[in-house]
Amino acid sequence: MKPKKVGIIDKETVRLLGLDVPPGTPILLGDSNYQHMQSSHPDAFAKYFSYLEEILDSPDYVNLNPRDGSVKYIKRISEYVVVGVRVSTKGTAFARTIFTFENWKFNQYQIGGYLKKHK
Repeated sequence: MKPKKVGIIDKETVRLLGLDVPPGTPILLGDSNYQHMQSSHPDAFAKYFSYLEEILDSPDYVNLNPRDGSVKYIKRISEYVVVGVRVSTKGTAFARTIFTFENWKFNQYQIGGYLKKHK
């Protein structure tokens, strides 16, 4: 299956996180990413995969992982849902994972200043 476009990296996310990608960069979902989400985080996948595009389109917060440069898109639905996006060396962005944050972990990130409020 050809990767499917599930969102874009918008201007606000680029600005907030200082990303080195052009605004409008498509976020793709490939077979291996889909399978990883389903097998590694089955509960979050079952509950929230249908919200994937909404989370990427209108996150409450974004976060840049300093270790691997991936972006976390975070949205409160009934709990904090995180979609991880990584940009390849070729400049292609892929939605790679989906999982949930427990409230204590979200609060820890917020207190530490790691979350950027998205418009």
